[in-house]
Amino acid sequence: MEKILSELEKRFTSDIWQRGKRYYEEGLIDKIVKSGDVITAVSYGNSAYRLKINLKSKEMSCSCPCDFECKHLAALIIWLRNNKAVDLADMAGSLEPKTKEELIAMLCNILRNKPELMVYTQVLNNAAISDLIKKTWFPKNGDNATMYSQLDYVKEAIFNKRDWELAIALLRKLIDLYDHDPESDELINYIDTLLYEVSKQKLAKQQKEEIRQIIKEYPFDF
Repeated sequence: MEKILSELEKRFTSDIWQRGKRYYEEGLIDKIVKSGDVITAVSYGNSAYRLKINLKSKEMSCSCPCDFECKHLAALIIWLRNNKAVDLADMAGSLEPKTKEELIAMLCNILRNKPELMVYTQVLNNAAISDLIKKTWFPKNGDNATMYSQLDYVKEAIFNKRDWELAIALLRKLIDLYDHDPESDELINYIDTLLYEVSKQKLAKQQKEEIRQIIKEYPFDF
């Protein structure tokens, strides 16, 4: 991994790299998880941003508004050089010997302390997806990263089903969120991305018109 991280480091300017180093030293990188070749994390500061590094393709992304290699990604690379990410493969291996009763007890304990994770235990049929969209709101504890993770989960289910009415409902919900927090760069980024993804699909004429109205009413640059 060190060789790959060294290659990725070369993409950063010295100024951004130093800012990333300070970001790392302040302990603002958290929730680092490795799943196969993909490493994800969350950075904290003025806003919570979601980070991703693909060690195989060497692609990097951050949900912050920067369109270049940012300090958050630099901080994550520095973190990876000094720490070991939680590996889901290792975690799965440690869970394999557990009995069904032990696993249920562990899950119940997790949900007791993190009830917002209950969404991942649901069967996401259309009615459940619609209900989750309606209930999506900014968490009281300010952990927007959890909200966006759940939105990603819902969005993936919508695109797997190719149900564009639900996608449009999600767009309208996001714009409702934007009305309450127009300063959220990540929210604007998320809306821009979803608008772009939906606009590429084969939509019915009425759905295209709905999308045009959304773009007309909320002219984000996407």
